[in-house]
Amino acid sequence: MEHIELIYLLSLVLQTCCVTGKDPDPLTGHVQGSVELLYNIPVPVDLAIWDFSCSGKKGKVAEFIQQKFSITREEFRSRLECSNNGTTLIIRNLTKEDSGIYTVQIYDTEHDKYEMSYNLSVFELVPKPQIKEEEKRNETGQCNYTLHCSVPSDSSALSYSWMYRYNNSEYHHYANGSTIHISSHNKPLECICLVRNPAHKNNDTFVLPACSEILMEEKKRRRDSLIIMICVCGPFAGLAVAQVFLFVRKRRQRKKKKDMTYSKIQFNTQKSTNQTVPSRNGFSSNPLLHSETTYIDVKR
Repeated sequence: MEHIELIYLLSLVLQTCCVTGKDPDPLTGHVQGSVELLYNIPVPVDLAIWDFSCSGKKGKVAEFIQQKFSITREEFRSRLECSNNGTTLIIRNLTKEDSGIYTVQIYDTEHDKYEMSYNLSVFELVPKPQIKEEEKRNETGQCNYTLHCSVPSDSSALSYSWMYRYNNSEYHHYANGSTIHISSHNKPLECICLVRNPAHKNNDTFVLPACSEILMEEKKRRRDSLIIMICVCGPFAGLAVAQVFLFVRKRRQRKKKKDMTYSKIQFNTQKSTNQTVPSRNGFSSNPLLHSETTYIDVKR
């Protein structure tokens, strides 16, 4: 009987050494979320003490004693719960400051000790990403796109991946990274950018229309641009033509004024005079007739 008890005690010691000797179990959570620190032992529990270590500082967070759970740190008040007789700790409404090492020390009714540690990392929520079309080229009936996915966050823990599908078919993985080059053909293509960190993920969708639709839209856009250009520039062109016409007309009018023709017109004018014209028989009473030349301007 003594040998059996000795073997049992040795097994408990080995179990304790195994538990306390390994590295803390990694856990992840996101802001405003919750996480469960779980440790089950097959024996009745008398006491459970939870400690929290962060930035070199260690302190007791909560304890479970005589079937009663109490919180000992103010920043965790109203955010901690326990289950399984204090061996499981639930942290709700997580914050970035909750990241650190949590250690539980459990004593059973036989006063045997069990210990377990957890390394909790709390991440920010991933904002909804945005997909932007950086470039579009049409070549031989094929439409090539460059798509860029981004989120307003400077976290280095983010990873990007892309998936695609035609119509309502299943999604297929396309590539990793924030930027992709992809082509659309004769069917609409739905692309999804998935951004994640170890605790949270978010996505955005971008639909590439069929290439034939894009080509038709481009033709319509060029036609509309031409119509707009004609509507905008037409009045100015007409005004310019009218100004040129008026300029030419005025120039011709000025030239006609300078280009004059002088004509000589002779006519007889009878004037009273006291002079007499001698004749063979003596003096004549007929007045002296003479000619005058008058010049007038004739406009062509």
